[in-house]
Amino acid sequence: MEINQIKYLLTVVSNNFNLTKSAEILHVSQPAISKAIKEIEFKQGMNIFNRKKGRIIGLTRYGNTLIEESKKVYQQYTEMIDKLNELSEENTGIVRIGIAPVIISTVFNDALIAFINENPGIQLKLVEKGAYELQQMLILGDIDLAVIVSPATIEGIYEDLIYENTVRVWFNKQHRFNEYKNSVPFTEIEKEKIVTLTDDFMVTFQLNKKFKGDRIKPKYFLQTSSWDLILNLVQRDPNLIGIVAAPIGENYNNHKIKNAEIKPSFPWKISLCHTMNPVEEPIVDYTKDWFLKYFSKYQKLSIDN
Repeated sequence: MEINQIKYLLTVVSNNFNLTKSAEILHVSQPAISKAIKEIEFKQGMNIFNRKKGRIIGLTRYGNTLIEESKKVYQQYTEMIDKLNELSEENTGIVRIGIAPVIISTVFNDALIAFINENPGIQLKLVEKGAYELQQMLILGDIDLAVIVSPATIEGIYEDLIYENTVRVWFNKQHRFNEYKNSVPFTEIEKEKIVTLTDDFMVTFQLNKKFKGDRIKPKYFLQTSSWDLILNLVQRDPNLIGIVAAPIGENYNNHKIKNAEIKPSFPWKISLCHTMNPVEEPIVDYTKDWFLKYFSKYQKLSIDN
């Protein structure tokens, strides 16, 4: 078993088998907890938990023994990490982190500045690729962490949600959408000529699913990997609309274009992803926890303001 799997199991048991509460403590989604448990039971070939109508209600005989031994192992692990940290005055090393280009220029730029200033001994090696390619690299061990638009689409990847916003529709002030006071129905968006990102971006993948659900063929005027080109074209042609995430527009100040929420809401969620490696380097674990704490504070400040 891997140390992160042990951490998941102990958290579930200590919280009286409440997966929702356990997920909040671990900063992961409830489905991620359920998936981890299924993987552990499959690999062990034994049921760890008793279930009633699909809900966990207690431990099996095998599960009781496993939890008791896991407590000992996890305590030894934490003591080892504490001793290693004591031997080093500061965290040093290289962490390979993949970040989707749209995210790095909007949500993650301030976080990177803060991390580098606070941790001069850690060298971040950035890899800027699309979400799917980053997931493949993460599984293969070519990078240590990945920051992508949720959800992950490859098995074996675990997500920590760090940021939430929405995808919006962008349009020239002369466009008919300017008449809508709040949100624009997706049924109206389907009628327009659309400029958006290429298919390897998660936003477009999700957008295509929406069109497919309505059995509509999208009227894509142009697809590009350049978000600023999308907004420039919308500015120049009042017959076009753009579909990009809300934070992207914050980098583009222009009084000639507007944006509106899409109805029903089109969420844009960012996750910090990792795998359950047999041996997780302390420096990677530290980096992951640092960014989770940073964005936890960021979200709280956003709510308070």
